[in-house]
Amino acid sequence: MTWVQKTLFSEEPEPSCLLPLDQYDVIAVGYSGGKDSLASLLDLLDRGVPPSKIELHHHDIDGQGEALMDWPCTRAYVKATAEALGIPVVFSWREGGFVREMLRDRTATAPVVYERGGETVTLPTKRETPGTRLKFPQVSADLNVRWCSAYLKIDVMARVLANDPAYQGKKILVVTGERRQESSARARYAESEPHRTNTRSRTVHQWRNVIDWSEEQVWDEIRRWNVRPHPSYSLGWGRTSCLACIFGDADQWASVKSIAPERFQRIAGLERDFRSTIRKGQTVEEIAAKGREFVSDKPSEPRALAMSPDAFTREHFFLKPGEVWTVPAGAYKRCGGPS
Repeated sequence: MTWVQKTLFSEEPEPSCLLPLDQYDVIAVGYSGGKDSLASLLDLLDRGVPPSKIELHHHDIDGQGEALMDWPCTRAYVKATAEALGIPVVFSWREGGFVREMLRDRTATAPVVYERGGETVTLPTKRETPGTRLKFPQVSADLNVRWCSAYLKIDVMARVLANDPAYQGKKILVVTGERRQESSARARYAESEPHRTNTRSRTVHQWRNVIDWSEEQVWDEIRRWNVRPHPSYSLGWGRTSCLACIFGDADQWASVKSIAPERFQRIAGLERDFRSTIRKGQTVEEIAAKGREFVSDKPSEPRALAMSPDAFTREHFFLKPGEVWTVPAGAYKRCGGPS
């Protein structure tokens, strides 16, 4: 069992390791911009946690490198969330992002970079052991082969928490939005546990505060706050992870081909170059051919917001007076999801 599996899975229910929320110095919310992490953030505010104690931690999957996998609007959506709610945000990424990590050929994993309060910090790679990938992450619950989650999200946040002097000697609560309803693997996650960066000099706990929520509860929370969800949901995506998520089903891949044809062709070409596909036994072209795209009949506004790196601003985050919150087209669609 890997360190990731040891951290995430609990064979037996564990007693809560949580302190009262007001005893933590920092509450770091792992924030993708998706509905579940948004609901977990809003739940903290409902519980009376002051925004000044919360930090949003967002991981840029493409890492300022080639834009291949992530939604163009996601960074802007996260920034808009932070500004609208008065919460600071820490952006972090693996230098060169998804593409550099995927194209590793007898080279070391790239450094971690993060932005806090206008300052950019680089954390060099600790182990310079060369390695080779030359393949996409695989559709699997095993984070050793589904390396995008481990290397571009989980490890990146851990490096920031372990190395930034601002966290030394502090009590930190990491909040993430996984829900048991999402998959059989996530059904086994512990609600709370020591975070992997917990040490004698730095208390770090992890809490999945919406782990037992239904999707209906998630959308109801977002509706109560009158928040406009990530534009991908209005386009028909059931999950906001990457635009070209490896878990995508046939309809989603057909929709990627429709809305981002250049990215789709780049991914298909890399599968041919690697002689290795994302989904075993099927190319993305074959998967997309079996699906039906669901974006061309959607309004132009969410498409424009989704595909722009800067169109979504704080003014879009809350619905304007007179606007009526409606359940987005992607709600309650599996559309490919985590194992």
